Amino acid sequence: MVLVVTMVLCMIFSLSACGSTTKDPEDSGLDTDDLSTGTGDAAEDDDDFVIGYIAKNTVDAFHATINNAATEKLDGLVADGTISDWNLYDGLTDPVTQTNLFEDAVNMGVDLIILLPAESAGSAPILERAAEENIPVVVVNSKTDNTDELAAAYIGSDDVQAGEMMAEFIMEQIPEGGGYGHIQGIIGNSAQIQRGEGIHNILDAADNWTLLDGAEQTAEWQAEKAVKFAEDWLTKYGDGLNAIICDNDDMSSAVQTAMNAAGRNDIISIGVDGNAGPMTMVKNGELLATIYQDGAGQVTTGIDVAIKILKGEEVPKETMIDFVLITQENVDEYLK
Repeated sequence: MVLVVTMVLCMIFSLSACGSTTKDPEDSGLDTDDLSTGTGDAAEDDDDFVIGYIAKNTVDAFHATINNAATEKLDGLVADGTISDWNLYDGLTDPVTQTNLFEDAVNMGVDLIILLPAESAGSAPILERAAEENIPVVVVNSKTDNTDELAAAYIGSDDVQAGEMMAEFIMEQIPEGGGYGHIQGIIGNSAQIQRGEGIHNILDAADNWTLLDGAEQTAEWQAEKAVKFAEDWLTKYGDGLNAIICDNDDMSSAVQTAMNAAGRNDIISIGVDGNAGPMTMVKNGELLATIYQDGAGQVTTGIDVAIKILKGEEVPKETMIDFVLITQENVDEYLK
């Protein structure tokens, strides 16, 4: 199995598999839509299949979990002869890089692409090119703008639901209401767009909650940038700042740590993913909650779907895996 990173030139390295523990997607509330048989010439008489796996990135905690699960699963499929090979391409959270990597994958003769998009609009050309090349694409975790139209299948979670769950938790914890800030992921990513939509669905309708002026900013998923925004808002608004909702829990856990250190543990921060660090903070009472996203379950389900497409079988056009609110009451079920 090969890790391919394209910056100026394409360099090839070997990637060792890492273990990953996931909850079975069957236990996570799957919801499927119309069936699809995919597109392209993937269905062949033999199993000499090559899969190209275009990662969003290989560095952040959530996507490391996804990539580790994919590595374990795909290496197993090579070992048992289901596929002949697979290549991992590091998208560096950059849609241009991902698009270039797709061309590399085509040149290496892949039969199917698994794509974790960097951006909804920026990564969309990959699906257009795949259609031209007659290569089916399974999109995982977040959508491109043309996923519904051009992807052979999509496997992910409803990010609007995640945003609504975060807002509802804040309202339950602070029924009297107050002022809040929202720290966003990279603008244009479908998770950023839809989680924000969910937050606003709930809090815009609440008379006792106010989005503080200037307190909706992108930290691009990065904890350090999120903390800087949070500290600035604390200085500016003082007791008027009651909650900080973050698009991921790398940011929310860092923000909560900073607020606790500032003597403001009454400020509630919450985010999405359910990474090990934030869940450990929940277990220890340092963070009230996080929203668990079964990324490993998404990608392993996506790989199962990909194999069916390669074999010419019908697959669900869309498979959704529910988010789970993690508190001290249930954290031990998910913290492995």
